[in-house]
Amino acid sequence: MSWTDDFSFYLEPIPSHFAPHGDSEHSEQISESIDAHLAGHWPDLEQAEAVILGLGTIGSDSDRSMLPADAVREKFYKLFRHQSSPRLADIGNLLSGQSPEDTFTAIKRVVGALALRKILLILIGGSHELTYANYAAYEALESPINLCVIDSKIDMGEYREELSEQNFLSKIIVHKPSYLFNMSLLGFQSYYNASDTVALLDKMYFDALRLGRLREDVRCAEPVLRQADIVSIDMACVRSGDAPGHGQPNGLSGDEICRITRYAGFSDTCSSLGIYNYLPEKDREGQTALLIAQMMWYALEGRSARVKEYPLMNKPGFYEYKVQLAQGSDQIIFYKSKTTEKWWMNVPYIVGENPDVIRPHLIPCNYSDYEIAASGEVPDLWWKTYRKLS
Repeated sequence: MSWTDDFSFYLEPIPSHFAPHGDSEHSEQISESIDAHLAGHWPDLEQAEAVILGLGTIGSDSDRSMLPADAVREKFYKLFRHQSSPRLADIGNLLSGQSPEDTFTAIKRVVGALALRKILLILIGGSHELTYANYAAYEALESPINLCVIDSKIDMGEYREELSEQNFLSKIIVHKPSYLFNMSLLGFQSYYNASDTVALLDKMYFDALRLGRLREDVRCAEPVLRQADIVSIDMACVRSGDAPGHGQPNGLSGDEICRITRYAGFSDTCSSLGIYNYLPEKDREGQTALLIAQMMWYALEGRSARVKEYPLMNKPGFYEYKVQLAQGSDQIIFYKSKTTEKWWMNVPYIVGENPDVIRPHLIPCNYSDYEIAASGEVPDLWWKTYRKLS
C-alpha cells in the first residue's frame, strides 16, 4: 500500500487536453515534463520535489470548466522549463466535499502527507480561509510552525464566529494544539486595517510589513520568507493593473510578487505555497492567470536553487560577527553566508528553569539588523524573537 492511497481518492484528474503533446515542437514546455494526474494515470510522487494541487470554492459545485487551477494550468503548462527545474508533479483538483468540514478534512490529509516528505506543495484557487486548513495539516509534524501571509488586509476578525476570509488568522492563533511560533503579515495597507489590529500583532510579537516598506525594497521580505513553513498569498495584494479583477488600486507589482514567490521557493523550510482568491470569470484576457503561472515558475526556480545552509551546521562557510552593545557587556552574534551573503542573528534563550542551560536560536535577518546592532541598539527582530522564546 502506497502512502498516497491515504489521500488520492480526494482528487480528480485534470482535463485530458493537458496531456503531453509528444512532439519536438513542445519538448521544452512544462506540459511535456510534468507528471500529471490524468484519467488512468497517477503521478509518481516518490520522485517529485514539487507538487501542484488545484482547489475550488468551499461547498460549491461550480462549473467544472471554471476551476481556477485549470485556468492557470492553461498558462503554466505552456511555459518553458530549464534543465535545473525540480521534478514536478500535478495531482489534479480537490473534489468538493458535501460540507466545508469535508473539504477541510481533505486538504488536511493531502497537505499533511506531503509536508511530512518535505515536498513543496503549490495550492491554486479557493478562498483565503483555506489557509486555516493548510495550517491545521501541519499538526502531523508536531514542531513549531512559521506562517507568512501576503495580503492587503489583516484578517483578524472575531474567532468565535464561523470561519471566513475575515477571521481565519484569529482561528489559527487560537487553534489547539498550537504549533504556531511566528506569523508574518506582508504588504498590508493601513487604510484597510484598524489601528488596534496592527497594535495587536505587535503585542503578540508577530511581524508586519506595510506595502510601502515592501515597495521601497522588496528584498526586506526575504528573511521573513526564509524561515516560513507556510506561505499564503491573497491575489488582492497585487495592484489591479497587474491582476485585473482581483487586486487593489495600490498593491504589489507583478514583478514584486514574482520575486516574493521566488524567495518562498528558495527557502529551505517552505513546504507549502498557497495562491488564493483567483476567479477566472473576473480575469480580463487571462492576465491574472498568466501572472499566477509566472509566480509558480519563479517559486520553482527558487526551489531548484536552494542551498542548504545553516551557520551552526557549517561554521567554516560563514563569517561570524560579534557586536558589542552600548549598554554593557552584552553582545549579539551575526553570521553571514560566504556563498549567498545572507545574514542570520543569534537569539540565545534559557531552557527550562536552569539559567545555566542556554540554547542558541538562529533567525534570518537583514544586513540592516546588523547595522542597528553595530550602532549600539538591539534590533526589534531580536527582541520579538527573544520574547517568544521566553
